[in-house]
Amino acid sequence: MKFLLILITLPLLAFADGSSLLDRDTVVSDFGNIRYRAPINDNINKKPIVLFHGIYGGASHRSWRELVPLLDQAGERVYLMDLPGVGESDKPKRSYSLADIDTFVENFLVEVVKERATVVSESILSNGVLKISAKRPDLIRRAIVLNPSGISSLVDPPSAREQGLYDRLYQNDNAAIGFYQNLLNPNSLRYFLEFGYFDDATIDENLIKDFLAVRDNIDQRFLTLSFVGGQLYRSFEESSEGVFIPVLAIFGAEYEAFQDNPISTAADFEVIRPYFDYVEIKDSGSSVQREKPVDVAKKIIDFAILD
Repeated sequence: MKFLLILITLPLLAFADGSSLLDRDTVVSDFGNIRYRAPINDNINKKPIVLFHGIYGGASHRSWRELVPLLDQAGERVYLMDLPGVGESDKPKRSYSLADIDTFVENFLVEVVKERATVVSESILSNGVLKISAKRPDLIRRAIVLNPSGISSLVDPPSAREQGLYDRLYQNDNAAIGFYQNLLNPNSLRYFLEFGYFDDATIDENLIKDFLAVRDNIDQRFLTLSFVGGQLYRSFEESSEGVFIPVLAIFGAEYEAFQDNPISTAADFEVIRPYFDYVEIKDSGSSVQREKPVDVAKKIIDFAILD
């Protein structure tokens, strides 16, 4: 109870001007230079918490901006980074698959974190984190997945339309740059974000700045195209097969489907992996850690401290 009161009463620190929290560089095998932040706390009694952000238009480590100050203030040892292909990390022209994401998760944990950690991921990154949890339980002691995918979304190979879009834009840089920058103009961002947030009032200028911060970082288009073009997919059943470490899945209870896409609830995931832990947080959507950071921080810390 004392810790919960600390979380509720401390000021919500944020880098609301779109600035970066990352302050270090490292070379990760197969992915070049990765910009990251190491823990600011050195409490040896705390196991590290590693945050892997999702992949979507405008993705970056900024998706954790409301959550990180809460974890820091609680004394947690927190790592975060820009994924390969994103923001301040290297962004070579390449095709990306979930197998690449799996490899990055594993290599970052081995080469940078270097100790068994609690790993937190959002959306499609949960597929990679779960896959590595099964393969390398010596690296991941507990996994926390926020609004995971792989049941009704990002589960199938690309449609003919998606594949055609990907092929056309990947081979035409001028068209790809235009597509990427149009995707991240303020009007487009507001339209898409309204599907991700329960409370539209949350979509303010500070939030928009977080996404616009990468708009001119046009080499991020290659990873974004892989997402939009359907190249990143895997079923939740496949991702979670053979995972026997503790897993907590956190969902925004008011998740809203984008256009006509079907949605999946915690109950749908629980049918597949009934031995995982599941929780829904009210008054939040697919960006649950941004709408309800205090609630999510409390769930992460309570789950991470368990033996």
